[in-house]
Amino acid sequence: MDKKLVVPGDFIGIEEEYLPGAGTFADNEKVYAALTGEISDKDRTLAVQQKRPWKALAPGMVILGRVENISEPIALVSVMVGGAEIRFSETNDYAVLHASMIKRGYVKNVRDEYKVGDIIRAKIVDMRNGELRLATDSDELGAIKAFCPKCRHGMKVESGILKCEDCEWKDNRKIAKDYRKANIDGKGW
Repeated sequence: MDKKLVVPGDFIGIEEEYLPGAGTFADNEKVYAALTGEISDKDRTLAVQQKRPWKALAPGMVILGRVENISEPIALVSVMVGGAEIRFSETNDYAVLHASMIKRGYVKNVRDEYKVGDIIRAKIVDMRNGELRLATDSDELGAIKAFCPKCRHGMKVESGILKCEDCEWKDNRKIAKDYRKANIDGKGW
């Protein structure tokens, strides 16, 4: 089996052919990924392996991340690494932000609150099976830099709504109270 990136909930095989292994679960004779990582099959056992476990991070820490993918009801977020050099994780390890953890109140769709490419500040709320689970449900957490879904230019806050600086597209996001004022590596975003 080729090494393939999977996210939690992805169908990866059937129990008739494979046994569920580490990082997987079985439901109705189907095997699903329980972690974000690569599939491996050894001795007819499917497993999901993460390339680099999150060793230096712990629940309660606030991190910066970039929304890499949205697969309702979750967003996959790459975490900033490297301290002063603004660089996002280049591995296939992603933290998970569930719709229920985005803000106080009901969130129907992740896409209503974040778009792919948004830079967010989030808090690590849990670490299960080597997977980080994030929350942005307080005022200081949320997008600190958002990009227009039409033209990919930066967006500014105008009358409580985000507006593209180039094409004037208007959009709504869960933004941090210091949106575009966050000071990272000596420069504002």
